[in-house]
Amino acid sequence: MTWAKKWFNATVGLTLAAVMLLPLTLNPQANALASAEFLEHSAPASVITYEPSERYEDSANYTLKANGVSVPVIKGFSDYDYAHFSMSEGPVTYELTILNTDKVHEYSISPKKLGIQADKIEGRTLTFTTQSDEYLIVMMNNRKTRMVIAADPLESDAPASTGAGIFNITSAPYHVTPSGTSTTEVSARTAAIQHAIDEASEYGTSEGDGKQGIVYIPAGTYSIGNLVLRSNTAIYLEPGATLLGTGRTDHYAEHWFKDSMGRPATWWISTEFQSENIRIYGRGTIDGNGQVLHNDKETNGKGMINNLVVPIDTSRFVMDGIIIRESSGWAVVTVRSNDLTFRNLKLFNSLGMGENDGIDICESQDVVVQNVIGISLDDPFSTKAWQEDTDIASGKVPWPGNPEPVQNVLFEDTIAWTLCYGYKVGQGVMQNQSDIVFRNGVVYKAAVGFAIHHKYGTGTVSDVRFESMDVEDISGKNEDNSAWMTLFIVNGSNHGVGPIHDVKVKDITVRDAGESFAKIKGMEGALITDLTFENIFMPGESEPATTLHEMNFLNKEHYGDVTIRPVQNNEPLPKTNLALHRPAVGSSQDGLEDTVPYVNDGNLATRFGTKRGVDPGWVYIDLGEIKKINEVRLYWEAAYGKSYQIQVTDDPSQETHWRDVFSTTAGKGGLEVITFDEVEARYIRMHGTVRATIYGYSIWEFEVYGPPQ
Repeated sequence: MTWAKKWFNATVGLTLAAVMLLPLTLNPQANALASAEFLEHSAPASVITYEPSERYEDSANYTLKANGVSVPVIKGFSDYDYAHFSMSEGPVTYELTILNTDKVHEYSISPKKLGIQADKIEGRTLTFTTQSDEYLIVMMNNRKTRMVIAADPLESDAPASTGAGIFNITSAPYHVTPSGTSTTEVSARTAAIQHAIDEASEYGTSEGDGKQGIVYIPAGTYSIGNLVLRSNTAIYLEPGATLLGTGRTDHYAEHWFKDSMGRPATWWISTEFQSENIRIYGRGTIDGNGQVLHNDKETNGKGMINNLVVPIDTSRFVMDGIIIRESSGWAVVTVRSNDLTFRNLKLFNSLGMGENDGIDICESQDVVVQNVIGISLDDPFSTKAWQEDTDIASGKVPWPGNPEPVQNVLFEDTIAWTLCYGYKVGQGVMQNQSDIVFRNGVVYKAAVGFAIHHKYGTGTVSDVRFESMDVEDISGKNEDNSAWMTLFIVNGSNHGVGPIHDVKVKDITVRDAGESFAKIKGMEGALITDLTFENIFMPGESEPATTLHEMNFLNKEHYGDVTIRPVQNNEPLPKTNLALHRPAVGSSQDGLEDTVPYVNDGNLATRFGTKRGVDPGWVYIDLGEIKKINEVRLYWEAAYGKSYQIQVTDDPSQETHWRDVFSTTAGKGGLEVITFDEVEARYIRMHGTVRATIYGYSIWEFEVYGPPQ
């Protein structure tokens, strides 16, 4: 142990002792002051930065300092750049500077639950402090390209680069060099690294007692083909080490074919079947170069997708500290494996490439995913179970063994940023899925915060818990879903249906409920039952919700046994929708189909839409006779009205006969419940004057109600 490490450990020990000796009282304010005073005098964290691969460009948007140390900021994708470093325990003060502007006009720091505010703002520099290593997403001046800060704990188990049981790929007999991207050079480099893996496995196996031979990968950028990890092997990626996909289809084996993308797929780095005791760790990067591979049509005519890391038919697998970057398929896929741990991972995918999930737990058991940030267009965190003839399981190299259930899976302390589902059980439920926990998760941005999407299969989903989740931004739409939570069953591709039961949703902060509505939608013969909601705080509410209606669950079918805590009130009695199935007239159509009848058909999956980009846009309903009315409910699709009026008349033939009963210039979309003084009228319309989007005015359902009779 070096002198510096001894000093650091001794200092931490004394500091922790000081914490234990802090006088505690029954006065919370006094305790908070004592804690703040301690933090103010605690030693700042030491910061260790890493030199990124020469492959990566510096950010043109941001620069960053942490405790005065300059941290490299890497150009990521169009939606975010990122910085990665490690730090000791203690507070860290960031100085984040936004480039190509005059000053900081506005900012937000997520996760919002941390309550991080600026210490100061000077010109273009935002200064703020955290008390420990965190993964953060910072928005400045509403710039599309956000800043992701990935602070990891210090490495505690980095191996020596040489010695007994260390197989350094740059040393004899491997002599791997980073340079060279020709087919011959890539093939030779891949074979040499595979040789090191094989010898490390032999060493670890011969040592016994769970020992591992360590393949040491020094800093550098290594373009490689497929690797297979053997039992009793550890792969250590030194800071600055990057394993890089070549982007050439002819450098990779086809393992299966992705029907929905029309491309072959490869398991880039996978485990040997029936293997055990494998580890990938360090502070390096595994970069799939997925966009180039996806678009490579020169070598096979159609391009290819890659799963970057595939623990398949393995046990006691650990992955810790790595950046996983730019897959063109599901990035990390576990297959029929058990006893798996994924910790301190950064899943950095493009928000512009489809079907690039972060981590998918497929037919595996006893899995922990902890302290991980997942950014991808498709679902960052999900569980799935397939049948043997599904494309992913039945390719040129079929999944080994028999179909297995998903059991005992924990996702904890994670951040999801996606255009689809932040956290999801499903879609595949060919086998049972049970004992799945999502805890302390943050939905930074998603179309659906978290869900059980039972789309394929007759398996049962049971014992699922969503605990201490924080939903920040629900925007956009996945199919017809834009909500903080959904639970639904679909008979996808006629694969049958199965039930969902025993779902607990507890201690949830919903900052954005979504553009549409939450759903609990079972099917005949496949019910959703035994649901518990506890301490669900909806946007702007200081007290937990007491009904499903308050939680925005407005689409409900084939469900039962709902418990709401701490207080459960009766659901609002249904009113008579005076507009249901009545004749309707629209100003225009956004397609060839006549969608006007959908505006009041009672089906929240069908919609009416006016012509794109045209104001005004309107739709009116004939109630059949003059009726007393005082309420309208508009279920907006994503294309909602920012400014609109609710108008009534007894004669729609003359535009001047319409009169306003409600008007707004601040429409919010989603479900808008509009009340007004009671009037008598036969015709009622939504008259939109300013659209919220480039599209028209799109409404799932237009409902009209009157006073109790």
